[in-house]
Amino acid sequence: MTSPADIATLEHLGFNAWPALRVVVQGNWLLRFANGYTKRANSVNALGLERGVPAPELERRVDAAEALYRRQGIASTFKLSPLMDRGLDAVLAARGYTYLDDTLMMVADLTRGPGAVAMPSGVDVAIERGAVWSRTYSGFNNVPAARQSIHDRMLDSLVPVGGFALATDDGAPVAAGLGVLEGEHVGLFDIVADPARRRAGHGRRVVEGIMAWGRALGATKAYLMVVAANAPAIALYERLGYREVYRSHYRIPPARQS
Repeated sequence: MTSPADIATLEHLGFNAWPALRVVVQGNWLLRFANGYTKRANSVNALGLERGVPAPELERRVDAAEALYRRQGIASTFKLSPLMDRGLDAVLAARGYTYLDDTLMMVADLTRGPGAVAMPSGVDVAIERGAVWSRTYSGFNNVPAARQSIHDRMLDSLVPVGGFALATDDGAPVAAGLGVLEGEHVGLFDIVADPARRRAGHGRRVVEGIMAWGRALGATKAYLMVVAANAPAIALYERLGYREVYRSHYRIPPARQS
């Protein structure tokens, strides 16, 4: 069983690796704002383990959070990690919030076993976000230019070391991904592959490239988040030594509040 301290470490690493443009701390809650780009960067998150908060206090805190998100023109999304007070889920459900995206946090050991991968051929990991990487990511992900500019601002605000991985085939980009190195951990984000070349192993090459890059720089563990419904991705990650350590989900507000 994963300890609350270990869960908090992984959650905090994720905050740093996927930076919001603005944040507000309200007690044990971290409110993140990034002009609506991704739920991770635009949600209420727990900073540490919290239990036994009276329902009226949770209601008051939800009211305060909703007001701040409303001012920003962003839906007041809540991430329910194992750190969050268990009573919050019922409070949000009673307000009409929808349960969404059961998500696994998975961790792999980079020092031995299937996680101790070598750098694959045709993969380059650069510490600067180049134009080719950005075009590849936005093109394969169908990200409009206006949304891509938000993503670029988030990446440009990274404080830990970023590794921008690009896989090529006959000189053409076929997959991309982001690695973020902090301490003994490397996180994997934004893994995308050419939709016209699915099942060719290009996404796996990027994953292995980020893992090898992180290990070469001193990381001993890799982590990533994947939606529980994405069985093919989970199967791939398990073959590379990743194991589920905990789950989270989101609650999004009813349409009238979004």
